[in-house]
Amino acid sequence: MGAMRGAMRGAMRGRAGARLIGAGLLATGLLAQSAAKPSKPDKKAKTAATTAAKTPLAGVMVSTATPPANTTVVEDVVARVNDKVITNVDYAQAKSDLLTSLQQNAQQSGQTLSPAQIAAQDKDLLSEMIDNQLLVQRANDLGMSAETQVVLELDQLRQQNHLATMGDLQKAVESQGENYEDFQQNIKNQILQKMVIEQDVAPRVSQPTPAEIAAYYNAHKADYVTSDAVGLSEILVNTDGKTAAEKARLKTLADQVQQRAAAGEDFAKLAQRYSNDGSAAQGGDIGFQKRSQLDPSLSQALFALPVGGVSPVEDVPNGYLILKVTGIHHAGQETLAEATNDISYQLYQQKLRPELNTYLAGLRRNAYITVKPGYVDTGASADAGGVDLEHFQRVLPTDLPKPTDKSKQGSGINVGGGE
Repeated sequence: MGAMRGAMRGAMRGRAGARLIGAGLLATGLLAQSAAKPSKPDKKAKTAATTAAKTPLAGVMVSTATPPANTTVVEDVVARVNDKVITNVDYAQAKSDLLTSLQQNAQQSGQTLSPAQIAAQDKDLLSEMIDNQLLVQRANDLGMSAETQVVLELDQLRQQNHLATMGDLQKAVESQGENYEDFQQNIKNQILQKMVIEQDVAPRVSQPTPAEIAAYYNAHKADYVTSDAVGLSEILVNTDGKTAAEKARLKTLADQVQQRAAAGEDFAKLAQRYSNDGSAAQGGDIGFQKRSQLDPSLSQALFALPVGGVSPVEDVPNGYLILKVTGIHHAGQETLAEATNDISYQLYQQKLRPELNTYLAGLRRNAYITVKPGYVDTGASADAGGVDLEHFQRVLPTDLPKPTDKSKQGSGINVGGGE
């Protein structure tokens, strides 16, 4: 299992929005770009920070006052949101998660992440954290409960990572420097935030009409010119930490699985049973990958396969990888029908944005919020920039189609179904 990472931004960007990353196609070097992994705050410091945050008035150094000389500040308050605090440790972790998320998105799209892009996203970080807290507090005010959903979410994580017990999940989380209580709490926060938006904001927004979709398509045709891309599903037999004898046994297993898949056996079921990557929960489906994103030799081999074809076992640094071609898109202009799902999502976001802005502004007007000098809350003014709905996951009515291929990730566990 790889490192924990933030799976979402903004309201969905709690540390529990992190992923236990698998190591399939998108993390094996078979994509053209790799993402550096940022360092994380010391585990002991984070644990102490968590305790302090739970008891902000108990004299555990969460005061904004200057500490006495020779005092080691375990945690300092960056912002207060009613009776809750956001600490410097929380803020540092959110910055780390943001950087990881941006790097992974850049890797997925085959682009280079610039310092300017990082700075543009980073400037709204504290504002988003404050909004996160306001949404959780609103959920509590409404008497919402997420206990059952948290249990189900954790169990799904356990299954996706092929772990036998919840105790094994806890060990896996803690082995990656995460505090398990934080992990659980942030999953709960994400669920509560989403529940509030779905209940209080989404019902005010109408679905895009066919005429609106067509008008958007005609105005943005250049955005729907595609490059060569191949749809893929993957099975990763992970060998991290295995002995030579164990690797030999797993290679035999991978060869047998590949032969069964090539013979026509249900690839999705094979992935769910044998793959050690997070994509196993979706039957190994990782969506479409651009030709330019893939390693040239792999790209040549995959585009030579027919739809439904299965690659030979690829020997990758962390195991044995099997790929199935689920579709091929050739460069050209997407039709209106092909672009409809994505356009519906874009238009719905545009309609939801002002409603969400208004809702958050109302929560802020009725809240006590203070920010430590040196930090900036860009949401403090009603005239501050609009809300990026990616921060709040895809809050769409169930009958509105969601984007498919463009949004899929190749590995990891998406807590809450994020970006």
